[in-house]
Amino acid sequence: MSSPNPSPSLHVLDAIEWLMRRLQHERATRQAGDGPMLRGSQGRILHLLPAEGARPTELAAGDWITKQAIGQRVRELEEMGLVETDPDPDDGRAVIVRRTPEGNRIQNKILADIDAMERSWAEAVGEERYATFRAVLDELGADHAPTLLHRQPAPPAESEFE
Repeated sequence: MSSPNPSPSLHVLDAIEWLMRRLQHERATRQAGDGPMLRGSQGRILHLLPAEGARPTELAAGDWITKQAIGQRVRELEEMGLVETDPDPDDGRAVIVRRTPEGNRIQNKILADIDAMERSWAEAVGEERYATFRAVLDELGADHAPTLLHRQPAPPAESEFE
């Protein structure tokens, strides 16, 4: 286990920036050579899409991304072959976005990579400390999370990191 404070930061924003740099490095290492390198927002869109699909406006709901940015990311994901859009049967002006089989494969790979990263971090700092860290992160960010996350099934009550 690493020491409690191996490199003190000047303030919380420094610590968050350094953690984001670590995430970027680990993400690039894990994604190398196994499909397209996705932006964080593109990966979140893949994750947010329910099996039945969703309208772009549903994907943008919440305080995390603009409708214009969703439209751009959906076009990018469509060009990569990870999502497809079909006319909404209930509203001819709207579309429904769904993952393609390749989008499902990439989504499953991303989730497996995230799980491996979280297990690694829990091993590095201890499972109890990591579980507390995750609980605090979830609490602090809950008000700004994408609305579609609230429609997804809740994780099991007992985390594997506890």
